Amino acid sequence: MAPTTRRSNGVARRPTARQPIPKNVLVELSTSHNKACMFCGQKEISEKLYGLLYQLNDVICHYFCILLSSRASQNGTDREGIWGFLLKDIKSELTRGSKETCVYCKKKGATISCCGVKCRKVFHLPCGIKNGSMHQYFQSFKSFCQQHRITQAIDLKELQTSASVQCAICKDDVIPSPLPTSIWAPCCKRNAWFHRGCIQDLALSAGYFFKCPLCNNVDTFKSRMLTLGIYIPSRDASWETVPNAFAELLERHSACNAPTCLCPHQNRRTHQHESGSWEIILCHTCGSNGTHRLCSSIKCDQRWLCTACTVVADNTKKKRLELPIQGNCSAISVMFEQGPNRIPRSRPPPDDTILISSDDSNDSHDSSIQCIAYITPPGPQPQIIQTPQNRLPLVATFSSMGPGSTRNRFNRRFSISTNQSKSLTYIISDSIDLTKDDDDGANNT
Repeated sequence: MAPTTRRSNGVARRPTARQPIPKNVLVELSTSHNKACMFCGQKEISEKLYGLLYQLNDVICHYFCILLSSRASQNGTDREGIWGFLLKDIKSELTRGSKETCVYCKKKGATISCCGVKCRKVFHLPCGIKNGSMHQYFQSFKSFCQQHRITQAIDLKELQTSASVQCAICKDDVIPSPLPTSIWAPCCKRNAWFHRGCIQDLALSAGYFFKCPLCNNVDTFKSRMLTLGIYIPSRDASWETVPNAFAELLERHSACNAPTCLCPHQNRRTHQHESGSWEIILCHTCGSNGTHRLCSSIKCDQRWLCTACTVVADNTKKKRLELPIQGNCSAISVMFEQGPNRIPRSRPPPDDTILISSDDSNDSHDSSIQCIAYITPPGPQPQIIQTPQNRLPLVATFSSMGPGSTRNRFNRRFSISTNQSKSLTYIISDSIDLTKDDDDGANNT
């Protein structure tokens, strides 16, 4: 099991160098203690490379040194010994290693053996890392020398040809090849390359929440990284252990953003009451802006929208007409006006008229008609007028139209017989409430 913080008797703690080391208590050492691991002889403390340095009574060792030792057995629970490795078992492994010589530094005390077939290399953990060894931190905790380390299988069909590839974490260039310093994420199905060191830093920081930083895949990404020797600790993410890490989520906007604040108090825009005229009401949509009730004349049960949200809400209220008829029709112009009378094309529409039109298509058609639709706001019963008396397709539905240009939105085409005039006008006088977003009332047209 990967180490976690103990919270009961035998708590792992980090005393200062001046304090004596208590007995029968697991202590996490720091560089100020200036003590070396009894397995590798190194004083360096690196959770990324060797794990943390622990001392229990007279035994001092890196966590990875004992975890990866070939004959070390974890016969206790996480609350016993050094994360399950009892003192007698650790001393027995040290005795065995004192007879083994490291293949790299030629010194005694090597306890890590390569798991390659017929490979007899034995080495210290720091010596193996310097010479390209790979270690798996799950199940049987296997170790491999540089010659027998596991090479990542890459689907070349999924890769994109690119001259330079950037690490998706640090954004520096990375060699797109299965090297000891490069890792490919198979879950993304593209050129998702990382530095091994960047992935290891992410795993140490994320803990339980370790996942692909590109596609957020957990299962495939995590299993492949474990196979390739990434150590994933069993603990909460580092950002969750920071005191008051999520305090900003409990904060509420508490300032008046009205153009003119009418509050007479000293702290005008930040002054607020729980109720009344100086209660700050937040925007119903975004919640990131507020106003005093009196500054924006808000009633008790009235919702308030800030300027930005009001613009978006107004744009979503625009409507357009659709012709649900199959055929051949072009250059449709739709006009909304207050009144059933037709506005001559020779003069512009009134100021309160909403005009939606589309340009003529560049394609030439032998027979086409131009349709003009007028919609009367709520009033008398709708009346349909046709001029001339040729029966033309009816406008039967409405649909919502988002903000932006309305040009070239009406592109349905209607064919007519050759004996009809090519310049026909179709007028509809109907009722529509332009202040509503729903289109239920339009079905009665």
